[in-house]
Amino acid sequence: VVSTQSTWGRNNKKGGKKPEPEPEIESDEGEDEGVELTPDIQQRLLKLMDPEYAEKFILGLEDGVRNRVRALQGIQKEINDIRDKYLAEHKELEKRYESLAEPIFQQRVAIVTGKKEVTDEEAQKGQGEFVAKADASTTPANVPGIPEFWLTVMKHNDDLNDTITERDEECLKFLEDITCKTFDDPDKGFILEFHFAENPFFTNKLLVKTYHLLEEEDLMLDKAEGCEIDWKPGKNLTVVIKKKKQKSKGAKNVRTVTKEEPCESFFNFFSPPQIPDDMDEEEEDELMEGGLEQQVEADYEIGRILKETVIPRAVLWYTGEAIPVDSDSDEGENEK
Repeated sequence: VVSTQSTWGRNNKKGGKKPEPEPEIESDEGEDEGVELTPDIQQRLLKLMDPEYAEKFILGLEDGVRNRVRALQGIQKEINDIRDKYLAEHKELEKRYESLAEPIFQQRVAIVTGKKEVTDEEAQKGQGEFVAKADASTTPANVPGIPEFWLTVMKHNDDLNDTITERDEECLKFLEDITCKTFDDPDKGFILEFHFAENPFFTNKLLVKTYHLLEEEDLMLDKAEGCEIDWKPGKNLTVVIKKKKQKSKGAKNVRTVTKEEPCESFFNFFSPPQIPDDMDEEEEDELMEGGLEQQVEADYEIGRILKETVIPRAVLWYTGEAIPVDSDSDEGENEK
């Protein structure tokens, strides 16, 4: 669930109607024996089952109090109008500043990949903002750009680092840039793009991950879409080759059989877990018990971290300045 970052929530607006009879709660005595509904639980169930509960509640108030509540409902409509205007302008601002940041991100990738050499003036800008490092020099390095920039960025973030295996690291050295683009309506989703240099692992120059969101009371993940990776022969990092000796039936000959088995890899990120649409309740329960829901949530959390935390502040993750300070370790050091 993505919560809105402001005072203006996404609560439903609800108008009043004439009250209807309260629904009866039926219990199946033959099923779930021993489960008793307390009066408190029964009351909560009535509220959930009765769409007219609020109006009946108001009609039960004294006349003076009821009128004051009606006045507050009118005020709430004005608050809702302000909230709707805020959300509309917030979307426009998000797209506007995304466009303003685009040329700056282009400068960043040019420096990282070695397509641009920095000037003394550009280097000095960084010294005034960050922790003092060695004096900047414009003398060209023996290697172009900043080697392993994005691999270092990702490894300095604990959540991303947990998804990277040793086998992945060699491939991620070829990662030149990670970008994020929101949909025309930012509340509908966003696209993460991973730009790779030519490498010995796959032919793709671009790997894409798309998150589709639903705008309800809060922003909810609808689904995630990955992309197909065109692995070069023998270079698929998401599988391991297992060799097994197999004896033929009725023969003494033994043959060796090779089999691909899935394994942990950062590149599984591009094959996100999916919750099927056409499931009955029993199938859904089985999948949820198997941890599918947690996998979907974990996948979305990685996408959100990249979008909101890592991409906008990549150099701070590269240098380690963005790494959260461990308060427990600090306290321990102070006690020494």
